[in-house]
Amino acid sequence: MKNGWKVMLAGVAVSSIVFVASTVEAASYTVEKGDTLTKIAKAHNTTIQQLKQWNNLSNDQIYIQQKLIIASINKVTPTNKTTTTKDNVKENINVEKKTVIYVVAKGDNLTKIAKQYNTSVNELKQWNGLKSDAISVGQQLMIEQNAKLVSQTNKPSNIGNVDGTKAVENVEPIIQFKETADEAIARKLASEKEITSSISAATASKYEQLLLVAEQALGIPYKYSGSTIEGFDCSGFVSYVYNSVGVNLPRKSSLMYFEEDTIKVKNPLPGDVVFFKNTIIPTISHMGIYIGNDEFIHAGTNGIAIANLNTKYWSERFVAFKRLNALQ
Repeated sequence: MKNGWKVMLAGVAVSSIVFVASTVEAASYTVEKGDTLTKIAKAHNTTIQQLKQWNNLSNDQIYIQQKLIIASINKVTPTNKTTTTKDNVKENINVEKKTVIYVVAKGDNLTKIAKQYNTSVNELKQWNGLKSDAISVGQQLMIEQNAKLVSQTNKPSNIGNVDGTKAVENVEPIIQFKETADEAIARKLASEKEITSSISAATASKYEQLLLVAEQALGIPYKYSGSTIEGFDCSGFVSYVYNSVGVNLPRKSSLMYFEEDTIKVKNPLPGDVVFFKNTIIPTISHMGIYIGNDEFIHAGTNGIAIANLNTKYWSERFVAFKRLNALQ
């Protein structure tokens, strides 16, 4: 009877509860005239609070042409899954979705990016609303990653019981999280050796010229991806101004300029660049040219304009003053 009881136990399957987060469908939405957070939330089956959280908004204010991250998330629901394992290990798995922003670089394609983030081309296209495999340098893609919490109980150890079976012990949960936008910014700035020396006479002359060019552009309208006098976006404006005075600055996103082409400066001079975060995405997402007296010129929603760093909106999003590597 004793042996028969052991045979019965051997055939029992281990029942565990596996919590699986439903798929997050992420996309960007461009604010149009007449839009409000209430209207956008209703149209995308979400809440105002979620919209503010996804886009790091401190209030309900939005503006035309602003790009918002939109994600329709269903509730996490528990599903019972019966599994049989060799050592009868029970696992509770909770998968948390997290969205990061990837800026397309030269030589990238969807296959390469999908492989880097352990996802598929179809998922990349779904998250970003892409109808084809075509992408362009500087394009920002939303990528969802898993922060996976695995809590294991009854994990077998190498200690044996007196009856010859394996002993078990409780194991602490293992948590792995991806780097946040703020952590990535801080890491990048910490890796740079801050400039403290003054600029050369040649750079000073270029700064004088580019400030005149920038001022002459005041009033030119905002245009997404624009880099000509017909219309500018923020990085397109900076690229145009620097190139107009003989500084070779290929068109990139503000994030790429921040990471690849500039170095932080302790005492900024008129002509240096200034970077901001959390304007349309959590990471570096806006830039302008410093003109002195805590002011900068930039391509805003109302076109090329001058703004003050001490206003609440810009002071909360300010990251750093930097100088082009080519202008030491």
